[in-house]
Amino acid sequence: MKKEDIPFYNDPTDFENGDNKFPCNTQYMVYNPMLHRYFLTEEGLLNYGIDAERFYTSNNPNKIQELIEKTSKKVYDFIQYRSGRRSYQVQMYRIATAPPTIYPDQYFMRKQFEEALAEQARWIIECGDAAKYSRTNMENAEEQTMPLKPEDQVRDTSDMAKETIRTLETLGLTRWLNISGFMPDLSKY
Repeated sequence: MKKEDIPFYNDPTDFENGDNKFPCNTQYMVYNPMLHRYFLTEEGLLNYGIDAERFYTSNNPNKIQELIEKTSKKVYDFIQYRSGRRSYQVQMYRIATAPPTIYPDQYFMRKQFEEALAEQARWIIECGDAAKYSRTNMENAEEQTMPLKPEDQVRDTSDMAKETIRTLETLGLTRWLNISGFMPDLSKY
């Protein structure tokens, strides 16, 4: 799918007729077909009352775009962590297309995902990015502890907004799926 093939709709007026194509772009959220991800827009942040220009702290001159990209990356990375590598491709397909067999109200699913991204952006602004900090206490470096095996490690999710996690779970995007041979054709989405 090419970027110009993705339709643009004004939210909510263009969704009232119910015959929209997914994935799609709106003034609040856009789809990047190269990354297979949705991203909030600056107008989308403002729609949810998030003044990133004023409250997001960063040395990056394009800090709003940094926040938008960081937010999307954190949400999609969390989905991949919770659903597993094999199920992740299916989850990306579900987010992009909002299949009517799974989500009878495709617009509602899309708005829920948009709100999950907005809540994550708000969390990053209000609480910072806990993923930047190491779990190792360098002040007690002389104390030797055995490192955990990868399968015994539990991912720290303190950098994820609780409301975002609840929304993703409600949408069924954090489940391991038994896909037994089904793989969506991602060249279309």
